[in-house]
Amino acid sequence: MLQRVISIKNVGRFKNCAAAGDVTFRRYTVAFAENARGKTTLCDVLRSLSKNAPELIIGRATLGTSEPPDVQLLTAGGMRGFRNGTWNAAYPNIHVFDGTYVRENIFAGDVVDTEHRRNLYRVIIGAQGVALAATLDALDVQIRDRTTEIRNNRNQVQRLLPQGMTLETFKALVEDPDIEAKIGAKELDLQAARQAAQLQQKAGLVALPVPVFPASFAALLAKTFANVAADAEQHVSEHIARHRMQARGEQWITEGLQYAADGSCPFCAQRIDTVALIQDYRSFFSREYHALRDEVTALQRQVDVAIGERIASALEQTGTQNVAAAQSWSRFCELEHPNPHPAVSDTLRVLREAAQALLDAKAGTPLEAVPPNSQFTLALENFETLRTSLEAYNVAVATANAAIEARKRQARTANMRDIENEVSRLNAIKSRYTADVRALCDADVRLHSEKTTLESQKATARQQLDDHTLQVITQYGQRINWYLERINASFRISTPTHTYRGGPPSTSYQIIINGNAVDLGDPQTPPSRPSFKNTLSGGDRTTLALAFFFAQLELDATRASATVVFDDPFGSMDGFRRNHTINQIYRCGQASAQVIVLSHDPHFCHLLWERVPPADRKALALVRIGEENTTIIEWDIERAVQARYRADIDMLQRFFADGEGVPRDVVQKLRPVLEAYCRNLYPSQFGDQEMMGGIVTKIRDGGAAHPLAPIVDDLDELNVYCRRYHHGDNPNAATEHLDDAELKGYAGRTLKMVGCLT
Repeated sequence: MLQRVISIKNVGRFKNCAAAGDVTFRRYTVAFAENARGKTTLCDVLRSLSKNAPELIIGRATLGTSEPPDVQLLTAGGMRGFRNGTWNAAYPNIHVFDGTYVRENIFAGDVVDTEHRRNLYRVIIGAQGVALAATLDALDVQIRDRTTEIRNNRNQVQRLLPQGMTLETFKALVEDPDIEAKIGAKELDLQAARQAAQLQQKAGLVALPVPVFPASFAALLAKTFANVAADAEQHVSEHIARHRMQARGEQWITEGLQYAADGSCPFCAQRIDTVALIQDYRSFFSREYHALRDEVTALQRQVDVAIGERIASALEQTGTQNVAAAQSWSRFCELEHPNPHPAVSDTLRVLREAAQALLDAKAGTPLEAVPPNSQFTLALENFETLRTSLEAYNVAVATANAAIEARKRQARTANMRDIENEVSRLNAIKSRYTADVRALCDADVRLHSEKTTLESQKATARQQLDDHTLQVITQYGQRINWYLERINASFRISTPTHTYRGGPPSTSYQIIINGNAVDLGDPQTPPSRPSFKNTLSGGDRTTLALAFFFAQLELDATRASATVVFDDPFGSMDGFRRNHTINQIYRCGQASAQVIVLSHDPHFCHLLWERVPPADRKALALVRIGEENTTIIEWDIERAVQARYRADIDMLQRFFADGEGVPRDVVQKLRPVLEAYCRNLYPSQFGDQEMMGGIVTKIRDGGAAHPLAPIVDDLDELNVYCRRYHHGDNPNAATEHLDDAELKGYAGRTLKMVGCLT
């Protein structure tokens, strides 16, 4: 139970409410307050406590003060304090019926909108259903989050997809370890297809001629003549040596013999026929000798043709052309570029020079064998290596030309669109298995799996919620109608239904009037169509809201320990419904731990007061202290409903508003109203016979700590004014001048002070 309000500071009208006296709440507590005295603020304080919602108090901080809100309440469970923007502990089992409850759950103004239907659904299904609905809502949020993640993730992948390829196809592509090579080959196909006509005219590579060294070279160097006389050869050799003619002696003598054909010396004209040396010359330089000389000369020319500079130049030029051709064709097909020997010219030149030197030696001594020297042997070995290299080169050229011919054939029949599609597909495979995209695709699979699991959980949760809702909603509708009947309403409602359309679950019902069903409608429902807003009066709407509230309490498993708060629960009701409402509030208190009724109507409070045993009831009031503060006091409910006090208030209100009444009678009511006000506020301090002078004295004696200290000067001024017109204070009261305007001002100040003028 809520036992008492210790203090409320800087919250709405409660600037500094420090309750004093016996203000302890009981099982039934009625609290009177004029409008704008803090009933709604107190409801929000209790709602904030029950929901542990600090914002409800922070939003009601007293305007014009920088001090923070501070609330101290005593409950059966100990102190509950709000300080520094937070509660020290929640006190959850408090149910508040007020304008906020109605506005949030039943209707606002004259319409029932979607949010009301959703909130009412939560009211109907109770704590268990709310927990199930919260689970369903949480799953919905998670599913929406997964959907958003899937969409964002897929948007990143979509930018990588080839035109016409679906995401599922992209995800299903199989990883290929040779993808780079395949992309390269297919891109070459594409290049070839784009230039198919030009390729048919494009030349391939040319094989290099492989030079052959003359096969007779070694045999010629070793060739000699067996029929030459030994003494002739000796004589010739000695003669050549004697004259130091070894370099070209034989050649010079051979040529000279041609000029001595007539038997005379070409130099001295003497006859030389009988000279023995000449005969030796003729024997030595025979026909065979000349034939051998001719062979040497011919072989020299053959060597020059076979491995001469022209051959070297042709080989190098063809190699260079092949390099260019291979580079050009590499745009269209994969070629193994042939690599010619890097030293063709040098290899041929060295061999050529070594061979010519040997041939020159042979030509100088035709009858002698000339063995190959080491220089020639090495040059010939290098030449053979060159030949092997050129033969391998020509094999590579043949292979390249085969690839070129295959590319030409393929280009002639290729479909460019198909090749482009295949290049796109291969690039998609490459992209699919890059680290980033692989992660995106894996995330897509994972997110879809998580969403599927969540949707399965949602289906289970919805079924559980449906089963629970079906169980309670019919009963709830029946109890609402039971309460509508007990409060004497002329209408009923149909069995509530629930739906998930538009998001979170919501409920709906129809108004049954004279057996006719009327839809609730919404803010857009036209006035020409029957609906909630044009078929129910203000009293009907309050009655309906109360019926919902009572039915909710009845189905609450924790009701026996609940504190139930009503704030003016009878708005726009006629007298008969008020009595029925009191009966249901009383019944509510019988089944709950505590009922607190806040009302601006003392007679309504008195109706409940009369129903409750004295030990279970307490009457309090929220009263104005000065212009800015409201405090909580013990209230004399019996005196408050006395006819005389109310009649005096009514006379002052009529005079102030309309000038109605006799001024001499009106002025006589000011002091009694103020005296009754003070006695009602603090009956233990001011007795039934206490006059205004004594009241002012006691307040001043109490000093600044007295609750009425802020208004003591106003009370004193009004008392002094009234003395002039009371015979006990002024013998000439009957003839004392009375100014109507002045009286009207004092009447207004009196009404404002006692809370009857806002």
